[in-house]
Amino acid sequence: MNTFRAVAVFPHIAPGDLEQFCLVATELMKQIQQQESTLRYDMFFNPEKTCCTVLEEFETPEGVFEHVKRNGDLIAQLSLLGGKIEGSVFPMSQDGEALAEIRNNWDSKFHHHFIGKTL
Repeated sequence: MNTFRAVAVFPHIAPGDLEQFCLVATELMKQIQQQESTLRYDMFFNPEKTCCTVLEEFETPEGVFEHVKRNGDLIAQLSLLGGKIEGSVFPMSQDGEALAEIRNNWDSKFHHHFIGKTL
């Protein structure tokens, strides 16, 4: 199994931007529902709704590139409304060109799988 998990945080949603943030996020979710390589995409607000954390899982690391390519405009809108994304990635493997691209060119914290239970 070579799934790719990520956490993306929109750290600063101003109260006046919350409604528009939710509208854009809803449109993003409509698009994601049609993308087979996206296994999971869940958005969570903190209690004050000033920060949104996204838990993502893709079939492969390449799936995240498809996600960004297809949804780049919506992701950019969310970043304008919620602040620059603070990202962390959790690949199940450390091999492959896609992971090298992410490791070398994305502003994300990179984590190495240690141990776990699979379904």
